[in-house]
Amino acid sequence: MKNSGGKKSRRPNFSKPYRHNFDKVWLFGFHAVEAALKNENRKLYRLLATKNSLNKLGNIAALKSLPITITKPNEYSKYIDENSVHQGLALEAKPLEWGSIKDLNINQYNKGPIIVLDRVKDPQNVGAIIRSMEVLGGSAVIGSKHHCAHETGSLVKAASGAFERIPYITVPNISRSIESLIENEYLIVGLDHSGTTILVDLLKSLKKQRIAFILGSEGSGLRDLTKKKCNYLVQIYTENKFGILNVSNAAAVTLFAAREFLK
Repeated sequence: MKNSGGKKSRRPNFSKPYRHNFDKVWLFGFHAVEAALKNENRKLYRLLATKNSLNKLGNIAALKSLPITITKPNEYSKYIDENSVHQGLALEAKPLEWGSIKDLNINQYNKGPIIVLDRVKDPQNVGAIIRSMEVLGGSAVIGSKHHCAHETGSLVKAASGAFERIPYITVPNISRSIESLIENEYLIVGLDHSGTTILVDLLKSLKKQRIAFILGSEGSGLRDLTKKKCNYLVQIYTENKFGILNVSNAAAVTLFAAREFLK
């Protein structure tokens, strides 16, 4: 795809990087960095900051022991993508480890729904979903280690601080994780265009209970194997048949509907 100037637009590669293990990650953007600095479970290595941005952070305890380099705005491209909106802050840290689904205290998270991502690779979408989870009362996000976005600076920035507080658990096998949720009395609801029930209609018919929403990739939706594990397949009502929501928008609508109609 080309832009109006005739130059090729730079698009991130959503598949290849996730085949590797990351020991360190560069986080950037004010809210993402501020939240990471306040997270006692986050291992921090060093902070790059402009003078103004460092002043805006104020008195955060982690800054007292963290190596800090005052950096000019045009020097950040040495460490992060030159198109990243860093807002004068870049933090080198160890990726968070939320553990496996077995480490997720189901009883602790029974007040809000869980979202399971079936091959959602775009870090911007995953980050936006995590942000919506915090705002709208979700409990945790589960994705695949090999087929979903891993923690990156752009993902964490899209989550706007929520990444430090909402568990994002990546698992080897989504199907087994869904089975584990079923064993813990979760109702499994898949969102798919093939669904014969409208999301809101289903929620209105249910009592408040443990529920996991399964969302698939924008290109292919839910896999057939995933669909078979769902108690219900639903779709979001749209005004016309051409109205297809971005997966992160669909997640936000679903979470809002669950909060409003699941009594």
